[in-house]
Amino acid sequence: MTQKTFPSDPTTDTPQEHILAHGLQSLISEGIRGFTVESLARELAMSKKTIYKYFPTKERLLREIFNFVSGRVTRWIQELVNRDANPIDKFEELVLTVTKNLTLVSPTRFSDIKARHPALWREIEQFRLDRRDDFLILLEDAQKQGYIRESLEVELTATLFMNIVNSVFQPEFFVNNRVTPAHVAETFLDIFLRGLMTEKGLKHIEDKK
Repeated sequence: MTQKTFPSDPTTDTPQEHILAHGLQSLISEGIRGFTVESLARELAMSKKTIYKYFPTKERLLREIFNFVSGRVTRWIQELVNRDANPIDKFEELVLTVTKNLTLVSPTRFSDIKARHPALWREIEQFRLDRRDDFLILLEDAQKQGYIRESLEVELTATLFMNIVNSVFQPEFFVNNRVTPAHVAETFLDIFLRGLMTEKGLKHIEDKK
């Protein structure tokens, strides 16, 4: 794996993007409870009025921060999917890099988002489910190259994969079981991929160790 975190997004040349980029960092460091427009305005050395000019409410600001992040993630995923590399390696990198970035925010803080902003949490869940087609592309490519068993229905496999991820990667799961997203992702990925593989695919995984 060559990349464990998303690349920084250079497109912060407008006032809105500047606010969103700093808002994201504030959410990561302070959590949803500590995040306020007042504190963000102080960090940016601008007035609250300026922030409200672009984002009339805190809820709107939070939603736009999510859109800002999801846009960056989507671009990174498309670059990864289109990369000339082994599809199994790309599948692993996609799962582990997304999970690595999740560890920047504690499960408790994700719980706060889910409890205090349920509509936003539903958007986060839908965004994850919408990544199903990205995984499907990688699975189809891996099957064509002989790494995944021909008998598997890769469309159903991709759907099952994303729904399992969406069900398990809930903040209460990590809090209740005292496990990290990274550890869960590595274990689940190992179990999931080994269940799909041909001998060629298993050899590829073993050879990387």
